[in-house]
Amino acid sequence: MVQQRPVPASQRLRDPRAALRLALGLLVLAGLAAALWRPFAPPLAGAADAGRWFDAAHLAQVEAYREPRYLAGLAVLALRLAVPLAVALTPPGRQLVSRLGARLGWHRPALAASGIVLAVVVATDLLVLPWQFWASYVHDGAFGLRTQGPWGWWRDWFVTALPPWLLAGGLTAAGFALAARLPRAWPEVGAAAAAGAVVAVVTLSPLVLEPLTLRTAPLEDGPLREEVARVAAAAERPDAEIVVADASRRTTRQNAYVSGLGATRRIVLYDTLVDAQPPSIVAQVVAHELAHDRHGDLARGALAGGAAVALIVLGLGWLVRARVRRGLQERDGDPRSAALLLAVVVVAVNLAGPLERALSREVEAAADLGGLELTADPSAYLAQREAVARANLSDPDPPTWVRLLWSTHPPVVERLELGARWPVPWSGPMASPLEGSGRTAPGVDGEAQVGEEALGDR
Repeated sequence: MVQQRPVPASQRLRDPRAALRLALGLLVLAGLAAALWRPFAPPLAGAADAGRWFDAAHLAQVEAYREPRYLAGLAVLALRLAVPLAVALTPPGRQLVSRLGARLGWHRPALAASGIVLAVVVATDLLVLPWQFWASYVHDGAFGLRTQGPWGWWRDWFVTALPPWLLAGGLTAAGFALAARLPRAWPEVGAAAAAGAVVAVVTLSPLVLEPLTLRTAPLEDGPLREEVARVAAAAERPDAEIVVADASRRTTRQNAYVSGLGATRRIVLYDTLVDAQPPSIVAQVVAHELAHDRHGDLARGALAGGAAVALIVLGLGWLVRARVRRGLQERDGDPRSAALLLAVVVVAVNLAGPLERALSREVEAAADLGGLELTADPSAYLAQREAVARANLSDPDPPTWVRLLWSTHPPVVERLELGARWPVPWSGPMASPLEGSGRTAPGVDGEAQVGEEALGDR
């Protein structure tokens, strides 16, 4: 019997698959480090009381607005899980997949698989559409948060849904074509490509995706521009691009956010915010967004997201090959497995959701504290937190299950408590406070609406 010699390490590293696996391993470690090795706001001891900040009448209005949306959000979440699972695991669902695949042609795996995935994704969106329409058109309209008519709502719904449809179909077709072309290396190559796609989406979003629903223009010269320039200079970001979006054609909500990477990075202010608030308070909002920029939150998120997507693709590769070994499918690129793989991805994303949202809340708390350190103006901070909660009918202290499922920002009462206790020690980057701090004019900042992700609010 001839004994096989071990393959030298140098030769293994020259194997393209081994090198790619090493690179993916480093990517996962880098993504984990980007998510966890970052500024964090210190935890605040003691429970915060919504009644300290808001009167009973406002809290009753919030309850009347939010509780029906929570129920609608649960219905949407249940449908988004149930439809892919039913198609993949029940006999009627498998029959539908078989008929669709036969019509598209099983001998064309990329076409058959992408058609199946696209059909399931579109069908799911159509099934949740009545809930979304009720929540963001009927219900929001009843509470004065919607400004657009039915045609505008339907147009925005379609242009918001279309990119995910194209992405789902295109990525599925590319994945199954890759499995046919590279039967041994497709999981590693696919994982690397998927991670790159995440970075590309984050980078190109201000140029490709955001213009579908928002038109932006540069912030005009004047007192507001001068005030914002002072904040940007104090944050050591004098060249920060700041634009104003025409959100008022859709909503009365006041918001702001930062998007893009590198040359596409910018801060977006809703015109509802700019028109309603004095320059001093809009500058306070910008301080929060500049804190995100100074912390590198979008770059960190892109790196962590790319690592997570790569892990999902590698996990799908392991699952597919386990099924092939057990005789459950003919080959890696068998399009009959497309519905099952989609269901696995949907379940995995929803299981990871609470962890992702918990990290997002920490990121937002650090940005709150970073903005406070920049302006040294806790009075304006407190005023803006209260104002945005009132304007957007945010739940100041949502139930724990709501936080786990949907809350990307800390509860309003915790954000207010942070301002009331400031200054607090922390490990984030410091900045020179603005001169003339201590203003108390009311203000707002970007505030995620609980449940909007499930309901597809735009």
